[in-house]
Amino acid sequence: MSLRARIIVLFTAALVLTLAVASVIGERMAASALQNQMRDRTVDLAKTIADELALSPRSDPDRAARQLGAILTRRRGLRSAQLSIRHGREMKTFQVTFGEEGAVLDTTTDPSASIPTSTQVALVDLENGRGWRVELPLRDAGGRAYGSLRLDASLSQVEEIATSERSAFFLVAGVGAAVLTALFSLILGHWITRPLTRLAGAMEAVASGSIDETRVPGTKRQDEVGVVARGLSGMLARIRRFSGELQARVDEAVAGLARKNRELAEVNDLLVQARRDLTTKERLAALGQISGTIAHELGNPLNAISGHIQLLSRDPATPRETRAELEIVEKEVQRMTSIIRRFLDSARALAPVPEDVDMAALLDEAVTLSVPVEARARIEVHREVAPEAAHIRSDPGLLRHVLGNLIANAVDAMPRGGTLTVRADRDGSTVSVAVNDTGVGLGPEERRRLFEPFFTTKPRGKGTGLGLSISREIASALRGRIEVDSVPGQGSRFTLSFPEATGPGTPQGVADGAAALAHPRGG
Repeated sequence: MSLRARIIVLFTAALVLTLAVASVIGERMAASALQNQMRDRTVDLAKTIADELALSPRSDPDRAARQLGAILTRRRGLRSAQLSIRHGREMKTFQVTFGEEGAVLDTTTDPSASIPTSTQVALVDLENGRGWRVELPLRDAGGRAYGSLRLDASLSQVEEIATSERSAFFLVAGVGAAVLTALFSLILGHWITRPLTRLAGAMEAVASGSIDETRVPGTKRQDEVGVVARGLSGMLARIRRFSGELQARVDEAVAGLARKNRELAEVNDLLVQARRDLTTKERLAALGQISGTIAHELGNPLNAISGHIQLLSRDPATPRETRAELEIVEKEVQRMTSIIRRFLDSARALAPVPEDVDMAALLDEAVTLSVPVEARARIEVHREVAPEAAHIRSDPGLLRHVLGNLIANAVDAMPRGGTLTVRADRDGSTVSVAVNDTGVGLGPEERRRLFEPFFTTKPRGKGTGLGLSISREIASALRGRIEVDSVPGQGSRFTLSFPEATGPGTPQGVADGAAALAHPRGG
């Protein structure tokens, strides 16, 4: 069954049921109203008949009974009447019944018959159906009851009227339901069925693949069908747009796949080259382990040599020329010691010993030790310390080591001169020291490998590639980090950020930490 047929059947059933219920309720209400009207008319008629009879305690009962029969003949709605009059101790009752031959009078005497005290109205069963029975007491001038008048009014006419009205109600309901159903079917087809059928056809066309050629009807309607049509039209527009974008992406993906295939071939070539270099790198790793062992073993003899050279240079018997040569030997021993200690520092676990630090003095010392005398003529040095960072708590030896590396690298990055700026700031509990230079700067690949051990951008013989690697380890030991911001040709900025220490520190611990780290030049 189609949707239209279901809606029509549902509408017809609801309409017929509504009209049927309305008909039954209307018929019952009409019948009840007629019955009540008939009851009131019977009561009024009883009073009218009593007035026409002009009864009194001294009236002739027989004459009154004949008058009652004549009145009953004129009143077609009355089926029977009963007149009861008391004479002395006897109650004489006249029963008048209206039949096919006219009024029939029946007289009886009943000493025990009673007289009602008020008007009595009751719905009773008569010979030809139900009817109203009204019993009216008759009173003399003094208000004393001396008799009664009873009328029986049949409701057969009321029931006939109710039956005819019920038939009329059902007839009208049936005809109205048929007419309304036909009108509803026409309106439903015009407003809903045909537009939905066209929408269904458009959706079937889309499902068959005709997305670009399909046009959705009914988009200008302002009802729910129009909302559905506009929604379907918008969905088709998005599908068309998405299809175009998808096709463009497919084309782009095909081109990208071809490019990646070429890149994959290049990567394969690099992989072959990397495999060739693997053996060499393994040999270098083993050489690095041997170098660390040798550096550790050579440290003590070099310290002994340095001590004896210092004793010889201080001996008054040593000639002046010999002392000059001993100073050269001492410097070379110190340089070798520095190189050895840098090898050892790359593998040592650092333990900061915090104490109160005067940042201005620390920066001055780092600049003094890290900027050679010959470089001061071509480099302009600026030292800035924010008031909130003037006094902090940290390990001064480790800080001096890191700053020395960063400042020395900045000096090396400005061979033709420039500006060196060292600034200390503080944000809450975080302290930052920035070293800026206006040198050659660093490229992306250099920044990526900057902290790798043994990687250096300096010429051969001027750097070992361990300075920044060790500095990063020291920054980690201070629970901080080193950030790099550099632009080729415009200079670099290295920023050491670390939280201020809160633990106790001892001068002896600081002295030991400073002695353990030689000051390197370059990274």
